[in-house]
Amino acid sequence: MFKIAVIGYGYWGPNVVRNFSSIDGVEIASLCDRDTNALKRAKKNYPQLKVSTDYLDITKAKDIDAVAIVTPVSAHFELAKRALLNGKHIFVEKPFTAKSSQAEELIELAEKK
Repeated sequence: MFKIAVIGYGYWGPNVVRNFSSIDGVEIASLCDRDTNALKRAKKNYPQLKVSTDYLDITKAKDIDAVAIVTPVSAHFELAKRALLNGKHIFVEKPFTAKSSQAEELIELAEKK
């Protein structure tokens, strides 16, 4: 089973969680959002989910294979970098980063892992 954590349950987050949940062999293991009301909505639909308001819980978790980042673009770079540094695969909602230099840095980091 490939375990994914999702960071962000705002506008696109519910769609991403639903779509990943429908893939055989994939488990949404955790969800992170700063908005506790968003986490309550998610738990109502997916009671098995572990939820957190701290993205470090997600990026450092040993049982997570990949992190889906579904947040405002201003947060993409830091979240993706943290996930890559912790050995996670990443899925980042578009746009990938706010600056091309950030995208290049993440690509280089991913290639080293």
